Amino acid sequence: MSQITASRGRPRVVLITGEPGTGKTTLGVTLARELRVPFVARDDVRAGMFFTAGAWTERPGTVPPSDDAVDALLRIVETMADLGVSCVVEYVVRRSRPRDLDRIVAVAECVVVRTWCRDALTRFTRRSNADRLLNRQPVLDSLGYSTIDEHTRDAARRMSAISSEMQEDFEVPVLRVNTDDGYEPEVEAIVEFATKQHSRPPA
Repeated sequence: MSQITASRGRPRVVLITGEPGTGKTTLGVTLARELRVPFVARDDVRAGMFFTAGAWTERPGTVPPSDDAVDALLRIVETMADLGVSCVVEYVVRRSRPRDLDRIVAVAECVVVRTWCRDALTRFTRRSNADRLLNRQPVLDSLGYSTIDEHTRDAARRMSAISSEMQEDFEVPVLRVNTDDGYEPEVEAIVEFATKQHSRPPA
């Protein structure tokens, strides 16, 4: 494994992005383990907020809005960076919210790992149908669905919207990783990308 060569005194954020179902979480957890840094994901932050609102009780509260979870995620990243903590972050930056990435770049060196695969929808559907929390009827009721299949169909439609809104161009280094069968390039190369000192673009 290569040595971490990020600028001393400035934390690094490895941003994992890509369409839902392309394996962002699995890669993010793997990469964070290899780098020995924390992993934080927008979906996990939102789930943590929902946990606080009683997600696992028989009468869950309101599901936190997505934008509230995004703001919480960014505040967590900003706080960690302020404390000198580098991390791996999973989040899909939308073109309509360019300021989100600006907030990360303002506090840390940032590189982007962009995941992609050919069967994202199939993977997404399988994961959603197997989600233990979403399979709880009180949770489905609070979300306004009768069955997990109904929820998954609606979530798949939202997935298409997310894909069309996803920011593709970044002014920071980007590595595309195919997740069809393992990782291409392999984890070692992803680690090298995440830890090397990239040249800065001209001002």
